[in-house]
Amino acid sequence: MNKREPKPHVARELVLRVRCTTEERAAWLHKARAQERSLSDYARHVLSAEPMQRRAGPLVVDPMLLAAVGRAGNNLNQIARAMNSDRKAGRSIDLIAVRTLLMALDRQLAEIVAENSR
Repeated sequence: MNKREPKPHVARELVLRVRCTTEERAAWLHKARAQERSLSDYARHVLSAEPMQRRAGPLVVDPMLLAAVGRAGNNLNQIARAMNSDRKAGRSIDLIAVRTLLMALDRQLAEIVAENSR
């Protein structure tokens, strides 16, 4: 997988105010939205004359994958809830059973990753 290094965050603290007509603002907003940008990003691009880089769109994720990961997360939540309830009630926690459940959950997640890594 080719990962790029993240850009350092630039804190933009100054505000540039521009007077315009309602029609100009509407036209600028239309142009910005056509490029899937905010008006600030669009203005920054136009004023700096730097090439505008396209933002990566949201990833398309298989709903079945999301459901499978959600079920695994739900299982983990139930394990944590049971452990916390037992601890608060002063009951001993069966660590072997917890470890068995966590190992089963780990296997489920490994299967999900293997099925969706192809």
